[in-house]
Amino acid sequence: KWSNPDNNGSTKGLKLVIIGGVAGGASCAARARRLDETAEILLLQSGPDVSFASCGMPYFIGGEITDRNQMSVQTPGSLRARLNIDVRVNTRVTKINTETKTITAIDETDPTSSKTLTATYDHLII
Repeated sequence: KWSNPDNNGSTKGLKLVIIGGVAGGASCAARARRLDETAEILLLQSGPDVSFASCGMPYFIGGEITDRNQMSVQTPGSLRARLNIDVRVNTRVTKINTETKTITAIDETDPTSSKTLTATYDHLII
């Protein structure tokens, strides 16, 4: 179990930032949750899908699957509900500072806005 001692000597869950979703990032986040129920897990995905069934692409192109949403394996909401993972889609990481252990990202959900997110981490997975 991962732990992170605080200033009082007790332990708290570590902060884990994962850059990239789909199969690798979502699987990594789920595994991290199984290893530590107290970890604070943030998953950042630049595109609109956090988990996507790429094996279904031929069926989508061939017209057997007509709704693109049917190819979403997990959604940000389902990962939050099932595993308590904070998922941000359409969020592009623009800076990683390994000395201060921070990342900076831009929320591109609304193209007219330029919301910036800064997050600290104990461990970073790309």
